[in-house]
Amino acid sequence: MDAVIVRQEPVKQFAVAENVIFVEFERAAFARLEYEISVEKDCEVELAVGEALTADGRLDREPGGYRIFRTETLQLKAGVNRGFMQFKKHRSPYQDSYQRSKVITPENIGGEIEPFRCVEVSGQVKAIKLVRHAVFGEFDDQAADFVSSDDKLNKLWDFCKYTIKATSLFNIYVDGERERQAFEGDAYINALGAYCSGGSLKIARRTLEFMIEFYPIPCVEYRLITPSLVRDYFLYSGDMEIYKYWRDEMPAKLVPFFRDADGLFRYDKYNYGIFEKDHSCYEWHYQYKRLFPDNSQLLVDWPPWDRDNYEYNEMSFFPHNFLYEALNAMHMLEPTAGYDKQAAQLRKDIYKYFYKDGLFVDSFGSSHTAVHTAATAMAFDLVDPADAARHVALCKEHDLACSVYMAQFLLDGLFKYGGAQYAIDLMRRDNNRSWLGMLKQGATITMEAWNNETKPNQDWNHAWGSAPGNVIPRRLAGIRPTSFGFKTFDVDPQPGDVESFKIKQPTPQGPVVMEYDRKHIKLQVPEGSQGYCQGRCYDAGCHEIDII
Repeated sequence: MDAVIVRQEPVKQFAVAENVIFVEFERAAFARLEYEISVEKDCEVELAVGEALTADGRLDREPGGYRIFRTETLQLKAGVNRGFMQFKKHRSPYQDSYQRSKVITPENIGGEIEPFRCVEVSGQVKAIKLVRHAVFGEFDDQAADFVSSDDKLNKLWDFCKYTIKATSLFNIYVDGERERQAFEGDAYINALGAYCSGGSLKIARRTLEFMIEFYPIPCVEYRLITPSLVRDYFLYSGDMEIYKYWRDEMPAKLVPFFRDADGLFRYDKYNYGIFEKDHSCYEWHYQYKRLFPDNSQLLVDWPPWDRDNYEYNEMSFFPHNFLYEALNAMHMLEPTAGYDKQAAQLRKDIYKYFYKDGLFVDSFGSSHTAVHTAATAMAFDLVDPADAARHVALCKEHDLACSVYMAQFLLDGLFKYGGAQYAIDLMRRDNNRSWLGMLKQGATITMEAWNNETKPNQDWNHAWGSAPGNVIPRRLAGIRPTSFGFKTFDVDPQPGDVESFKIKQPTPQGPVVMEYDRKHIKLQVPEGSQGYCQGRCYDAGCHEIDII
């Protein structure tokens, strides 16, 4: 599948210093830079590209981590000079250690690419013309839309939608510029965002094929996410034919070889360092064995200081919560295979070992509940309704003490258990631990972490940071498929204090279109589908519904 190349003109171009011209494109994109530069005599001219700016609006030449800054010195002849800026071939810093997937730059582009938004041209130039050749994967800009009475949510939706488009170019979901490889945890958020914003189902399928067949990820929760990835793909695509090729691989995704005879996970203790505030080393209790020789490690969250002091132990709530969700996903994929009975038994065991005084604890014998434990318990439907308020209250008390990755499960869980308004408030925040805060820092694609201080080596093009892009359609608007191929779907809006919105959700049958205005809905159901709202079925056509 060839990448789509879009020629883009700058939105700004002006002198910022003597012999220095600043050029800005609308948003960052993986791209090549074509130049046409006129000079009066033979000379050197420097091209510099990057993502981040300094406080005075110049290109940041020391952005740190894996924020992009690249330069090339051109030896120009008098007259008009044309060409492309040359970038070094991408190489992951983990290429010789744990890198498994080898994502290749699309062949039809003509050269290596980098994600950048701004350019500085330094030298005695007479005239310049720059064109950015931005590269995207298959994406339908018109397939999905969201606009509301809340400007912050509109900006957030647009930010996340563009993130899915801008990171689609490798025709497989990747975890950002630094590594350019596929991870199940990243793909879970990326895929949901793509299904809700116009992303390609072909890219989703190719990613799943790759992760199912190519390698085992060295993280228990990520392997356990695979059944959910497959379930969601079928819900949004209806492409069930492929499952005959995947079925035999699925039991291994439940990692039976890491579980004891009773089906539960128990860990020996490993300790390879002490956590330091300067992030120089971590405390490795019950999580990582030496650098990825064993696939039984637990992640919980990343970076490790965004784990809300999660207490590891020989028997942790993670990964039993992810196994429970995986078993329920497998039951939907294979209803007669007995996965529902396994899930029911595991639920009893989870309550036996981890439930204490109305909350789940991080580990057997612990008295601590991290926001990660409460969030995933809600997201995976482990919480008894009578305990919902306690879980929501704990999440509020701990105040987003998790990474952009775990924020996906936090938002899902809050909407499921009565915390919709708090979830909306989190999405609208604009401090330095928020999505809108990423925009304030200068990013135009979601970041790998909340800020550079949280993860010094982060890049600025990670779709795993785009959770609101799927939470807004699935939870705030409440449009979610309930059978494969979106043949049936729920309509369960939870807009909190958002007075009105209009949304278009793509499905294989055509778009679901909904307008919400102060508890009144206009719903358009496509042919071949049925929508369910407040217990009533709505067939194809236009309907007006009052929300009780």
